[in-house]
Amino acid sequence: MSIESASSFTSSNINDSFARLSSGSRINSAKDDAAGLAQATRLDSDIRANTVLARNAGDQIGVNNVANGYISGALDGVARARELVLQGGNGVSEPRQLQPEADSIVETVNDLSAQGLGEESVLAGLDLSGSVEDNLAALDSLQEKLLERAGQLGAETNGLESKISNYEISSINTSAAKSRISDTDYGATISELKKEQTLQQVQITLQKEKNEQAGAIIDQLI
Repeated sequence: MSIESASSFTSSNINDSFARLSSGSRINSAKDDAAGLAQATRLDSDIRANTVLARNAGDQIGVNNVANGYISGALDGVARARELVLQGGNGVSEPRQLQPEADSIVETVNDLSAQGLGEESVLAGLDLSGSVEDNLAALDSLQEKLLERAGQLGAETNGLESKISNYEISSINTSAAKSRISDTDYGATISELKKEQTLQQVQITLQKEKNEQAGAIIDQLI
């Protein structure tokens, strides 16, 4: 290899070292390490996939929390309706005076249940002048359904939170693996850079001497 070719090769190595130091990445192109680049790219894809999956799970948790809010409101309505049924059937209160509030609660509970359960008109109505037992049975049935759905949402949310944790752990481990493959070893790179710079200085000196010798020969021939 000529001094010119060797010098060009050394300059290229020095530029590569500076690129690694400035970018923090050992692999800045396929020529640095084709196999390593391919592996790092696959790991990066895995990290991105885990991020998307974790975000999707988080979005579903948000949806579940909203549904739980509707169910909680419906359960509060059921509790208040139970109080009105018992108050209307105590023989002292006038059911007709309590009926407007009961009707309003039925409407609200149906609206909230439609959002939380996805079912329309889960509570047909409450007639406070009618059977206390029938009214309580209807409320108990709805309460059981609401509590069952709340339990399902809670279990689903717990499962999603566990998945998010697994995705995060996987991303951390995968990022560490990618780092080992592609991150710059600053100590080794700086050492290599100094070696190449020293070599470059030697090559410059040799080239200078070669040029001087060529000039002296030309002077003798003139």
